[in-house]
Amino acid sequence: MRVLAQFAESIVTRHVLDAEDIPENALPILDDCVQRVITDRVFDPNGYRAGEIHGFDMPELVRTLLFVNIDAECPGAARFVNGDWTDIAIIMPLVTKLVRASGWSTYVMKNFLTLCERAASSYPIDAFIEQATSALDSTEYAKGSWVGTSLPARLAAVVQRLAEANYPLEVNRARRLLRILDALIDLGDRRSAALEQDEAFRRVQGLAT
Repeated sequence: MRVLAQFAESIVTRHVLDAEDIPENALPILDDCVQRVITDRVFDPNGYRAGEIHGFDMPELVRTLLFVNIDAECPGAARFVNGDWTDIAIIMPLVTKLVRASGWSTYVMKNFLTLCERAASSYPIDAFIEQATSALDSTEYAKGSWVGTSLPARLAAVVQRLAEANYPLEVNRARRLLRILDALIDLGDRRSAALEQDEAFRRVQGLAT
């Protein structure tokens, strides 16, 4: 795992973040890394302390594969860490694969939300809906570990940001975002209940009835 974490970090940093043109084999290699992560026993829902990520190598690997492994702003980079997220669509298959399989883990979700927050309105709304819905549909695997965390509130904030960035919302998108908010309400998030009354959603609810 240590070798894999270092290898993935090198690929992401040199051939995605810093490269003007991403080599053709870079993303397939990272996809193999994602596959290794999601098949790890730590993400076995029936395993001991399922989804709890400890140590150094697996946490760093997850951060790397979600492209949030560098916290500093790097103006000289080619993408993402320089603040330019216009190329974000190219990494969505990797992010979707990882989050669909393991987004119920609090550590994975925490770093996924960091990615969403950094990309802000550049984040593709349809990809986010798919990713967040899959993670929320699997939260029973987390065995209550979301309780008392900031994850539901952070998710609600991302929903609000993307709803505003894509206003007026297409009806089906709005319905799917509302289902995400419903799931967050079930997790005890008050912000989500208030957000359902936002103009974007009230308008769509009216059209849908």
